[in-house]
Amino acid sequence: MLEVAKAKISHREITNSKVLYSDFTQETPELKADIVLMSLVLLHIPDTKKILQKLFNILNNGGKLIIIDFNKNDKINHPKVHNGFSHEELKKRLSEVGFKSIEMKTFHYGNRIFMNQDASMFISSNIK
Repeated sequence: MLEVAKAKISHREITNSKVLYSDFTQETPELKADIVLMSLVLLHIPDTKKILQKLFNILNNGGKLIIIDFNKNDKINHPKVHNGFSHEELKKRLSEVGFKSIEMKTFHYGNRIFMNQDASMFISSNIK
């Protein structure tokens, strides 16, 4: 996916963007960002509050964290992933780490899209 993003940035001649790989569960790189986008990542991270705090810390003031992930789904039970997130639960975590403007909405419903179960997805836009 990183190579696809790099190719698109290059093709469109965008000069103020970087594609970086970092495992924020292991380290926090010395960087600042205006926008961080996470798509189907949060459900794989055991300590979601810790990662949200790290992402908050690298954002510039007024920076935006965009999260796309699955809504909570009680039909999912797996030891290595969260079974999605309730909007209220995630809003609380985002607020606790310092985000001031938190918007969240469900945007997609699909058949058998989350571990072979019907599921819905949300997008969350959060400003530091």
